[in-house]
Amino acid sequence: MLNRRQLFQFAGVATVAGAGGAAWMYYGSGRFNGLAGGPFRHYPFDPVAAANFQQKLFIPVGSGPFGVLDVAGPLKIRATAASFPLLPGPKSQLPSPFLLYQTEQAGKAYQNPIFRIESGARFTASLDNALQEPTIIHWHGLHTPAAMDGHPASTIGPGGRYAYDFTVRNRGGTYWYHTHAHELTAEQAYHGLASFFLVEDDDQRSLSKALDLQLGVTDLPLVIQDKQFDAQGNLLYKPSAHEAMMGWLGDIVLANLTPNAVQTVTPRTYRLRLLNGSNARIYRLAFVKEKTALNFTVIGTDGGLIERPETVTEAFLAPGERLDVLFDAGQAQAGEGIFLRSLAFDAMENEGPAGGMSGMGGMGMGRMMASMSSSRLPLGLEFNVLKLSVTAGERVVAKLPATLSQVKPIRTEGAAQRKIELSMGQMRFLINGRSFRMDEIAFDVKRGAVEIWSISNPTLGMPHPMHNHGFSYQVLERIGSPPQVAAMARFGQGRTVSDLGWKDTVLVWPGETVRVALDFAHDFPGDQTYVFHCHNLEHEDAGMMINFRVQG
Repeated sequence: MLNRRQLFQFAGVATVAGAGGAAWMYYGSGRFNGLAGGPFRHYPFDPVAAANFQQKLFIPVGSGPFGVLDVAGPLKIRATAASFPLLPGPKSQLPSPFLLYQTEQAGKAYQNPIFRIESGARFTASLDNALQEPTIIHWHGLHTPAAMDGHPASTIGPGGRYAYDFTVRNRGGTYWYHTHAHELTAEQAYHGLASFFLVEDDDQRSLSKALDLQLGVTDLPLVIQDKQFDAQGNLLYKPSAHEAMMGWLGDIVLANLTPNAVQTVTPRTYRLRLLNGSNARIYRLAFVKEKTALNFTVIGTDGGLIERPETVTEAFLAPGERLDVLFDAGQAQAGEGIFLRSLAFDAMENEGPAGGMSGMGGMGMGRMMASMSSSRLPLGLEFNVLKLSVTAGERVVAKLPATLSQVKPIRTEGAAQRKIELSMGQMRFLINGRSFRMDEIAFDVKRGAVEIWSISNPTLGMPHPMHNHGFSYQVLERIGSPPQVAAMARFGQGRTVSDLGWKDTVLVWPGETVRVALDFAHDFPGDQTYVFHCHNLEHEDAGMMINFRVQG
């Protein structure tokens, strides 16, 4: 167990002390009531109100919670129940129940460690399940043999152990790991079983040297999540039948488990490794000063660096996706604040782009369903994620290399074409008309084959972030995109900046078809069975997932 000092440092939950000595007020009802002298706009920790952003961002360093662990040998990982005080409150407040991974190396203890390892190195670990329910780890985005991937069939019961031993074949990049327990992924991940998996290589080192980047100082891993809490500040996860079908939404937004987070920056370039670790929420991210969206530079996506830096003002980020960006804080003056914000967008939940359906008094199905959610923060509402507070310092202008890495296009001449159709039936979402069955293979592909998958989402549906295990892909084209996506499509064939490079998760909007290329070359012995699923985790647990087999 962590001591209280570590816990409070981890969550960034020091009592707020601002001008006039404002302090947290806590009433006998057990409900947070805001800052003395500064009432919340809507509700405690409301992310819409900019004035709420006063909690110091937790930044992963060293050992301890989310400590950076440079892998140097076999590890013993223990999945266990613990507790964290995630929200600021009185000293008497009990920490929230939480799930985490524990491990040790060189006499140092880590909780949910950020693993850092060299491309080509061997990763060896055992997972001990100290939970009271089954679990397993999936290495999201990593190219591993199926037995090492964290397939739901590999789920181990309480007291069980699973051995991992694989070579990290991926190029440098920001990957992550999380539970993939059969029908328990959503709840376990929501309660904490997830962290980063950083892969280093020459391209990554060259970039860090060129921009003078240091992990934990100017290179910041940043996981974005939305969660709900009860009156005592405990994590709340109680999806209704409607929320289990649509996906669980929180209404308090956490950056590195810090609500209403603020980070002090100087006028220089920072690297933010953005991970959408939410169960179901999509973010439309922008850096905003007052009402102006500022430029930022995308340097990487799911599978590492893209070929060239691309400057944009906004990008969508779906559950499971990563976006590696550079932001020049020198675009603001000392004393000014910049917000990483999720801009408003049409959530398109069970409605067409027009946003309405007949017979409902002008109320779209999506808006009707939003009114049925327990979340006070509807999908598509504008809100803040993180405040960057600019302080005085030496102006440092980054000289960014014109070429970041090489992304060799998959050769698609003669590639087999495969249709992947998303749909809904009997109140659950389906892939090619199927719901997940552990022993059912939806289709076979041949080792070394190249295929083009056309992933189609019906107009009357909702957005689905589709994730592939085992093999990353390249996005070739978006067809029939809604206007809010088409407006960002300046990278050829309807693609947005989030589609560049190597991908393992792609957001498919209602009425849209996304074409991706996959190369199934590998050197693993025998047949390999992986899953393809929606990374809206409630959808995954409800069966929006299929097995595919790569024949050896």
